Amino acid sequence: MVPVEGLERVFAELQLGKGSDLLDLCCGRGGIGLWFAARSGARLTGVDFSAEAIKQAEMRTQLFPGTEATFLVADAAQTPLADRSVDAIVCIDSLQLLAQRDAVVREMARLLRPGGRVVITTGERDEPGIAGRTPIRNAGDLVVSNGLRLLLREEHPEWIAPMVEMYKRVIEEDRDDAEPAVRSLAEEGRIVIPLTPTIRRVLVVATVNNA
Repeated sequence: MVPVEGLERVFAELQLGKGSDLLDLCCGRGGIGLWFAARSGARLTGVDFSAEAIKQAEMRTQLFPGTEATFLVADAAQTPLADRSVDAIVCIDSLQLLAQRDAVVREMARLLRPGGRVVITTGERDEPGIAGRTPIRNAGDLVVSNGLRLLLREEHPEWIAPMVEMYKRVIEEDRDDAEPAVRSLAEEGRIVIPLTPTIRRVLVVATVNNA
């Protein structure tokens, strides 16, 4: 979870303008991308692997009248979008959970127009991966090695406490009849909470190499 102050920073770093094309990669239920699009006048495309999340994102669009938004069920590493088709890409707290994160960053590099920006929030960790995943040890190195030019990498330890509180709330709601997304997030929280002393919360901003 990124607190409101952090999301404001993400929004500023995206440098969106009216009519910009914004891609929310791993958009989940779409709320953050819709908020950014409504504030800026950008056109939003949200991509997520979960058909249920995309269904909920489409329903949530009604809460943002006048916002142009399209949501797609797709693999973040291989979207159906055209080369150089977006002005900005946001990916909130998902990259560390993906098995093919190198391919996902290369997909970002393929999709971004010259002068555009990618803004990522994620977790870094030096120890063995969470739930068997290989950790991201340096998100800045990750974007550089997969075709993007790093503009900024910042550590934000103040984002840890809100993340833990969010996980605790979800764990409290976890029961046999809970939504699959809640059950999955609660399971993740039970793994992540004990590891938070070893996790770095980071903000990364990048662009394409020819920008």
